[in-house]
Amino acid sequence: MRVLKVALPLPIEPMSYLPPHADTREDGALGYRVVVPWRGELRVGVVVGHEEGPHKSFALREAIAYLDEKPWLNPSGLEFLTRAARDSFCTVGTLLNDLLPFLEPPLLHRVRLLPEADPAVLPRGLEALAEGWQEARGFDPKLLDYLREGGVLQEEVAEQRSQQQVLVVLREPSEKLSEKAKAAWYALRDLRQLESMAALARAAGVGVGVVKGLLDKGYIGFVEVEPAPPAVVARKLEPLGLPTTPVRLEGGRLLDRIRALATLLQTEPALVLFPEVSLLKKFQPFFPQAIVLHGEMKAEERRRVWAQAGNSTGVVLATYQGLLLPLEWRRVVVVEEAAEAYKLPGGSRAFVPRLARLRAQGLGVSIHYCSSVNSAEVWHEPAYLLPPPSPRLHLLDLRQERGWPFSGAAIAILQQVQEKKRQAIVLSARRGYSALLRCKQCDWKAMCPNCALPLRYHKSGRLGFLQCHQCGHEQKAPELCPSCQSDVFDPQGPGVEWLLEALARHLPALPRYRYTADAKDDLGPLLVGEPGVLVGTTAILRAPVLPELALVLLPYADGFVLESDFRAAERYHRLLWQLADLHPHRRPLLALQTFEPHHPAHKALQAADPRGFMEVELALRRTLGYPPASRMVKLEVAHPKEPIARDAILQLAAALKPQAEPGELLGPAPAPVARLRGQYVFHLLLKSSEARIQTLMENLPPVRGARLRIDPDPQSFVGLLED
Repeated sequence: MRVLKVALPLPIEPMSYLPPHADTREDGALGYRVVVPWRGELRVGVVVGHEEGPHKSFALREAIAYLDEKPWLNPSGLEFLTRAARDSFCTVGTLLNDLLPFLEPPLLHRVRLLPEADPAVLPRGLEALAEGWQEARGFDPKLLDYLREGGVLQEEVAEQRSQQQVLVVLREPSEKLSEKAKAAWYALRDLRQLESMAALARAAGVGVGVVKGLLDKGYIGFVEVEPAPPAVVARKLEPLGLPTTPVRLEGGRLLDRIRALATLLQTEPALVLFPEVSLLKKFQPFFPQAIVLHGEMKAEERRRVWAQAGNSTGVVLATYQGLLLPLEWRRVVVVEEAAEAYKLPGGSRAFVPRLARLRAQGLGVSIHYCSSVNSAEVWHEPAYLLPPPSPRLHLLDLRQERGWPFSGAAIAILQQVQEKKRQAIVLSARRGYSALLRCKQCDWKAMCPNCALPLRYHKSGRLGFLQCHQCGHEQKAPELCPSCQSDVFDPQGPGVEWLLEALARHLPALPRYRYTADAKDDLGPLLVGEPGVLVGTTAILRAPVLPELALVLLPYADGFVLESDFRAAERYHRLLWQLADLHPHRRPLLALQTFEPHHPAHKALQAADPRGFMEVELALRRTLGYPPASRMVKLEVAHPKEPIARDAILQLAAALKPQAEPGELLGPAPAPVARLRGQYVFHLLLKSSEARIQTLMENLPPVRGARLRIDPDPQSFVGLLED
């Protein structure tokens, strides 16, 4: 008997189920979505394989129904899913849930007692099932599962799809209608459809009662339509001629890279991956015919795009959720492959550019990278270098300049922006007022009770408040030092609020705006060209372009590079080039207040050549044997009690050490932030070749008593939210 292997979006391997009753599919149902019983409820999974069941297959549960008329995943997608799960050291279900968070739709579920079954078998509360089909929602799931196991429950399931209702014209107007009613009817005819009666009333300049009268008399009415995707204004762009077909496209302004990408995508179907939706939307107008799939779309809209994509032979613009689309591409392109946003935050913790490479290998097609500055991992690939922008860089050496958080030279530059009625951006590494609140007398610091981090000071009200930006702990700022009762506090590490306050003091006439992940001012005046300064965190990189941008100022540039992470310098280098290309046409002055004016990233920017920095960085990585000279996996053990977490990581290290070669294990050691959200965290790093990493991970012993997280190809070792 054939048995289905069904992958559910859960942290488990595929489960075995019997095919649905009266299944007549001859293709083995591979790739189909299927509804199965799971712990008293219905879940939707994907058939990833099948096997011949044993004679005692009666012990297996029976799948209920397939949801689709055609496979949800194609054979290459199924192969990729299995291979990628092994490469990411996670279960197939974990990766399926990460890549397809919209897999499970709401279900229409009807049940009844089998007509030939005795109604006496029905438990109390389910008597209505003997009368015919009933909505399953009102019945106890455990009792339904009891009947299901007994083989006396008949079920029907289907995907529940919502339709958008719009107001349309239904018949010609009568001469007896009032002039206002006729005006409303003709307005709707011209507009074709509207979402509500109120919208029609506004469009026609009449009251809602007039519109309701037309509706009651049948002249207009609501009909269901497929929701239309948001309109995108198409922009024409001349493709940029490429002498070869390079693996890497690097440098240039954003429009130059889009032109080069358009050349790559002219003739063959391709998947183009983006780290963030904001970047995808910058490319979308230049590819108006492309299929678009990303996380800002509603789950039902993504499922609709998925169902319609099977017939496409064009370009797909997507975030990581497009990797499993059932299409046979000829190219896979990863845009800004070094972006941290490609790191999946939970579950598999996979790194999307690596998954994209596996996907391309499975399809037997080429993979390409398109970035302002390519990552160290792909630097060895053949490249086509677009002329990089020539940044206007001004370094302010904080060892010589005076003034904080703005030096005198920085204030002078900002005054020029104000006098010339231009716009400026001031970029901070953190939100709030300051990184910490410290007593000048005894050096007391306000620390988070749940994390090994200082509480961030927010200057609000008379005293302000202290907040942990990681666990959310919040408390009032003290009037006096809890340690020595002094009332002299010393905020340190300027945040967005401090910078806004300093600007108000030095340049009171210059309009100020804030832009962070949790606080976004209305940028309308700036977007129409009015002068002002925008102060915020790196969320500004996802904000609209300021048309009159003349200055980008980092009051403490070193705050972006001083991290316990070997990738920190590369991230900082990439950030500087992003800031240099922040405006598509202008070359705003990039002013950096720094204690390290001779940093390699600064020298590369001064020379307008990113290669100088990357050559130094790669030489250092090769010397240390760090990626890309090796592959790295981070094993993270955490527990609320420090001794338990420490013992667990030591046992893990002791079990791996006999199998490891010299230099393959780094640690164990406390994480850079040793306590986070009430958990004591320890790290053990594996660093070796691909084959050796697989061998070590296959022999990874279980960790008892503590939580183990596997982080393949770690992009950060601190693991903090935006500060």
